Amino acid sequence: MGLAPSELEVITPYQFTLLREGFNERQKIESDRAKYIAYWVYKMAGKVVENPVSVEQFLNPNGSDASIDLEKYIEEKFTPEAMEQYDRLFNPKKYAT
Repeated sequence: MGLAPSELEVITPYQFTLLREGFNERQKIESDRAKYIAYWVYKMAGKVVENPVSVEQFLNPNGSDASIDLEKYIEEKFTPEAMEQYDRLFNPKKYAT
């Protein structure tokens, strides 16, 4: 949160709660911003993707604000076939004939 130990001695619990809530909100905004940038990188590379997803699906893949099981999501989305497709996209010289 960016607080020095000396600052913890002079703020009230209410002020600490406000700082914590503000920090959490900023983290959420930064996370959404990173996802949005990642979506446009995905979209630019989308010329090789058969069924590109919309920005809403990309930003919120499970359709709700509930957190997802990241490991399961990665296993489903990054199959060996998908990884080969990404490898072909980002390493064209490797597959040039």
